[in-house]
Amino acid sequence: MKFFTGILILTGILIAGCSSISVTSDYDPASNFSGYKTFAVSEKSIDGSALEQAPLIKKRVVEAVKSEMRKKGMVETWEDKADMVVYPFAATKDKINVSEWGYSYGGGYWGMHPYGTNIDVSQYTEATLVLDLVNNETDELLWRGLGTGVIQPNRSPEERTKAIDEAVAKILAQYPPKQM
Repeated sequence: MKFFTGILILTGILIAGCSSISVTSDYDPASNFSGYKTFAVSEKSIDGSALEQAPLIKKRVVEAVKSEMRKKGMVETWEDKADMVVYPFAATKDKINVSEWGYSYGGGYWGMHPYGTNIDVSQYTEATLVLDLVNNETDELLWRGLGTGVIQPNRSPEERTKAIDEAVAKILAQYPPKQM
């Protein structure tokens, strides 16, 4: 089953497009985010992450994170020198959608009468990309962003790259948080 999930991720990640990704974030309100100037993206293996089964997808996610962090004015450096380290993690879940459309009606010799219910059942795989930003000195979580969407398995490599870039941009649009 792990191999199959990895293939699904490899053949088309994450997210159908920027508009269909649901994003949320959380952060430590005691953190002074303006004090973080340098970052690194961890490329270490994370147990349980679906990205470990899909190295091409992981590479795209890492590059998208680096690009977005640079756009925010952050400077990329070596992991041991960075103010913060970004840890990307992904998980997938098989889902079933059942929709009941009520009764259908059929005609016949005796007129219109209920024929039965219309039920649509569809299966899909949902993926969640998690980006954890961790203080490199204290090893404490500063900020977590999550993006969840439906995997689209029939995409070209270019379409996958674009979808990942859009998903990461949408997640990191919430960083740094607007603190009160």
